[in-house]
Amino acid sequence: MSQKVIIASKNTWTTVGHNSLAGTRRTVRLVCAKADAEAVFASLSNGAWYATLGSGTGTSITVGGYYQRDASSVTMGEAYATIQLVFDSQSVQDLTIGTGTNSNRYDPVYNLSTNTEERPIEQHPDFLCQWAYNLYQLLPNGSTTTTIPQWALTDNNPAGGTRTTPVAREPEYLWSRTQPASPDAEHYYKQAMAAKKFGVDTYLVPSSVVTSVIYYTNRTIKNSDLLKVGRLKAPGYTYNISPNTAQYWLITGSGVQEASDSLLAVTTSYQFAEDAWDTQIYAFAT
Repeated sequence: MSQKVIIASKNTWTTVGHNSLAGTRRTVRLVCAKADAEAVFASLSNGAWYATLGSGTGTSITVGGYYQRDASSVTMGEAYATIQLVFDSQSVQDLTIGTGTNSNRYDPVYNLSTNTEERPIEQHPDFLCQWAYNLYQLLPNGSTTTTIPQWALTDNNPAGGTRTTPVAREPEYLWSRTQPASPDAEHYYKQAMAAKKFGVDTYLVPSSVVTSVIYYTNRTIKNSDLLKVGRLKAPGYTYNISPNTAQYWLITGSGVQEASDSLLAVTTSYQFAEDAWDTQIYAFAT
């Protein structure tokens, strides 16, 4: 290459990337005859380490970096060609993603965000019927005396009903948010115990999302590089949130965007469910 290059120069190392991907990059500028540009550009191997490059004067120019062909370019002028060769201080791994083609990428960067989501109060692990429902007793017309049975103080799953719609626990008692209708002309329901947390219909639980960001230097990202949204798969790092098995993590988003002039970012979001996702509804990612 040194015999074909007329002028060679380089800039200083500049910072690229961020977080654990922060590294440095430099550009080497070569000028050569237009007829030699293709051969000069093709003489370097993508991802290879170059300590030096030959110059047109027979001396060498110090590089000390990994060549990034996707970020490099050739510009044809009227008489000469200018070649911009980009070198990174960090090695970029050549990995296969799913069934896609090999793409140069950095190791994933993981981020955690935890917000809250509402759930019906009946799903609370310590739920009691008396929190949200009034207890009514069936009395004969004209009778006004009510009693609170001992079972009502600890009842959390009324017989014959579900947690979301409590029904009669015993023939003469009924859990209800509103005044029940009389079953016949001889009886009526009288409130025996008022709800202790009336009006509290929901409660908040933590909702954690782990986001994985993978930076690529290869400008071609295949569809297979994007994980399938709506499938179950655990992220590579869960910040000690457990279980860290696939059934507890749902892929809720996956996309690609420009991260810089030379990097593409593939971002994938994983939503955690402490009770696990329903595998009859959500399939596992392959």
